[in-house]
Amino acid sequence: MGAPGSTQDVTRDDVREFFSRREDPSTPFFTEEVAEALECPPRTARRRLEELAERGEIQTKRRDDSTAIWWTSRDALAGDHQPDEEQFRAFVSAVKDYAIFMLDPDGTVVTWNEGAERIKGYSAPEIVGEHFSTFYTEADRAESVPETNLEIAAEEGRVEDEGWRVRADGSQFWANVTITAIRDDDGELRGFTKVTRDMTERREYEQRLEAQTERLERQRDDLEVELDDIFERIDDAFFALDEEFQFEYVNEQFESYFGRSADELLGRRPWEVLDVDESNPLFEEFRTAMATQEPTSFERYSEPLGIWAMVRVYPSETGLSVYFRDITERKQRQQELDRTRELLEKAERIADVGGWEIDPATEEVFWTEHLFEILELPYDAEPSLDEALDVYHEADRHIVEDAIDEALETGGSLDVETRFRTPDGEVRWLHVKGDVDLEDGEAILLRGAVQDITERKERERELQRVRDRMEFALNATDAVVWDWNVDADEASFYPSAESLYGTEVETWEDFVDVIHPEDREEAQQAIETAIETGEPKHEEIRIIRDGEVRWIEAPGHPVQDADGSTRVVGVARDISERKEYERKLEESNERLEQFAYAASHDLQEPLRMVSSYLQLIERRYADDLDEDGREFIEFAVDGADRMRAMIAGLLEYSRVETQGDAFEPVDLETVVADVREDLQLQISESGADVTAGSLPVVEGDENQLRQVFQNLLDNAIEYSGDEPPEVSIDAERDGDRWVISVSDQGIGIDPENAERIFDVFQRLHSHEEHAGTGIGLSLCQRIVERHGGDIWVESEPGEGATFYFTLPVATDREN
Repeated sequence: MGAPGSTQDVTRDDVREFFSRREDPSTPFFTEEVAEALECPPRTARRRLEELAERGEIQTKRRDDSTAIWWTSRDALAGDHQPDEEQFRAFVSAVKDYAIFMLDPDGTVVTWNEGAERIKGYSAPEIVGEHFSTFYTEADRAESVPETNLEIAAEEGRVEDEGWRVRADGSQFWANVTITAIRDDDGELRGFTKVTRDMTERREYEQRLEAQTERLERQRDDLEVELDDIFERIDDAFFALDEEFQFEYVNEQFESYFGRSADELLGRRPWEVLDVDESNPLFEEFRTAMATQEPTSFERYSEPLGIWAMVRVYPSETGLSVYFRDITERKQRQQELDRTRELLEKAERIADVGGWEIDPATEEVFWTEHLFEILELPYDAEPSLDEALDVYHEADRHIVEDAIDEALETGGSLDVETRFRTPDGEVRWLHVKGDVDLEDGEAILLRGAVQDITERKERERELQRVRDRMEFALNATDAVVWDWNVDADEASFYPSAESLYGTEVETWEDFVDVIHPEDREEAQQAIETAIETGEPKHEEIRIIRDGEVRWIEAPGHPVQDADGSTRVVGVARDISERKEYERKLEESNERLEQFAYAASHDLQEPLRMVSSYLQLIERRYADDLDEDGREFIEFAVDGADRMRAMIAGLLEYSRVETQGDAFEPVDLETVVADVREDLQLQISESGADVTAGSLPVVEGDENQLRQVFQNLLDNAIEYSGDEPPEVSIDAERDGDRWVISVSDQGIGIDPENAERIFDVFQRLHSHEEHAGTGIGLSLCQRIVERHGGDIWVESEPGEGATFYFTLPVATDREN
């Protein structure tokens, strides 16, 4: 018989010989076992077996369309014999290489053969009646693999798979499993047959074969890479070490680098002949490569050579092949590049600027890391051009897109301000700038920078709002804002200089030319003083506009710019109408004062005559007058005296503005002490208790302030009631002014009369009740108002009264 292995080689005689060589020809075999013994495909073996079965030389029994067993006997090799069901069951039970058993429709084991006991480790009494999922792993049971297999077998007739199965002792084996559904003549499911074969050895063999194949392929690839590297690095230094790390070969480049010949190196270890220690990390890399048999490459700095080297190590079972190349220049360039990149990244963050590039040919986009941060986007993958444009506000995208297209078409630059929307919906502003890189007139790259200008935009909007309000205010007041750069001698005006001066004003000399000749020196001195001291200036000067003299006020404030230049800014406005009103008011006041003086003089002379003659009548005819006559004369004299006092008070009231002294620092403690001295007789007679707290120094007219305190103290004593007067004087700072208070415990004032009492000649009591002219508080109010202050009273009837008035803080000194 020829060597089996193909359909033509295997004959019926080969099959007959296979069964004849069995010690017990009645032992059943599966088709695969016959094919394995004959070294032919299962299909070929099945065909020959079927031919012998048709001839009646062997017996067969099929459990499904593909599973069949074959057997014979010495007597049956030449004759017909069909086994009954009982004999078939005996054959199945005797099979030792396969686990063959039956399941009921629910998957419960109902039969068990010898092969099943050998493979799975369970005896028939132990397993019959148990569910067949016992043989599956926990993972398979968790995924319902047993139930799924039964469902597929029931639906499709059979199912076959391979996987891990569990023996009775808990060990696992790799199994090939076939489950076949059994149905009766009516098609009703009666159960399943399950055939299991232990394929563990075959699987281990296949895994070893696969591992060996992968290792061979890896070695082949490594050899190919090594050969490629050899061809690519023919100028590299190269050396070979054996498994003991002894030099086996060095090339000329290695000899040149280390200044040693091959004769000095071969057969020696590196640390024996070179300036390197055995503990050097380089040799740890060599040992790792030898242990793993994996190639490796790394960069390291060589102290003996003073260079950076790229080292590639290729291990084999007999040693190492090592290549290295001097990459010092490349490392230096890389370090410079890293420093430059780090500097740029820091500059980006300091300036809050992000970089970008667009390749027009591929439409690929590159963003720097800080640009992702500005846009508040995750730093993962570079966006496409459409994705990059989608970042911008939907109303602004076309602006950026058109600017990019124009820059690429013209080779120019782009510069736009646009909005974008953050992932959380916030709208912010960007300033986008870019330039085109050209090659042979073609745009090959568009690159630029992006800066978040949201804060600047908000400042601009706020500035515009301020300008709008200022313009509204200026239009309402006809004022002009002016700004003079002292160093450059450049002046600017808003809305224009012509609107105020009637001509263009661009320099200081232009401004001086429109000033009235008599006021030019004053204006020049004011601006020079302001620049020298840094203090604001304020003056009222005349100008000549269109031949007409006009008055203006032009206060200014010196400011120092960041670049060190000095500017003076201010607001100028025409005050001619006000000055004319003030002139007329001043003339009116002068006329009123003259009238008051004349009236007081002319009225006091007849009053003196009336008083003199009344006194003369009283002296000469006192004995002739009865009590009523003397009383009448007394009334007349008193009336004349009161009239004279009222005329004097009115004259004093009219002269507050015109006859007052210039303001200077005034010590109120000294003023109050003088008033107390002047009123000493009244204080003693009334038993008054006048106390004063710490009083400040104020800016004012000392004589007029003495008049205020004297009038208030005199009233406090006069209106004290039946009890001895108690008067206290205090002061409290309120910003740039002092609030002075004079309090008493007297009869008080009805709040309804709190304003009336400051009117001229307004009295709340008769002359019989309390003396006075009705001018004292009016005079106090006029004096306080001249000092830029206010005066008021807080009181309730019977609860005393507190008079408050305010005075400016002294500019030179204060308590």
